[in-house]
Amino acid sequence: MDQSLYSKCLVILSVMGMIGTSSAAYAGGPWRRASATFYGDETARETMGGACGYGNLWNSGYGAATSALSTVLFNDGYSCGQCFQIRCVSSPNCYYGSPATVVTATNICPPNWGQNSNNGGWCNPPRAHFDLTKPAFMKIANWKAGIIPVSYRR
Repeated sequence: MDQSLYSKCLVILSVMGMIGTSSAAYAGGPWRRASATFYGDETARETMGGACGYGNLWNSGYGAATSALSTVLFNDGYSCGQCFQIRCVSSPNCYYGSPATVVTATNICPPNWGQNSNNGGWCNPPRAHFDLTKPAFMKIANWKAGIIPVSYRR
């Protein structure tokens, strides 16, 4: 093998090695338990704007992959822009294989003090809850479920 070809092969193998190790280095945070519902319809037009002030989420690049967070997760706005990987668990309404979706926090799901935390007050403290757009919800579970148990991580 001539020296030029040998050098090119060595460079290609080195680059492939760096790509392989850098993409496998991040494993995500620990999985935690929460619940999830959805709001709006398939167009996600009801989710535009929100407490984080991003305005039109389509123009900002978020699209429908967004969520409103319960006050515990919203953390006085410090969670705005954070990404969460979410998967449906322990429910007959979960899609087979528990596929995950990734959403960005763009809004707050305010408490509903008129409802019990386990019966309509899903966003009441100290409950960890995601109020997903309907398109994001439909990636992990049947929308007719209404509320589902989920695992999530940042």
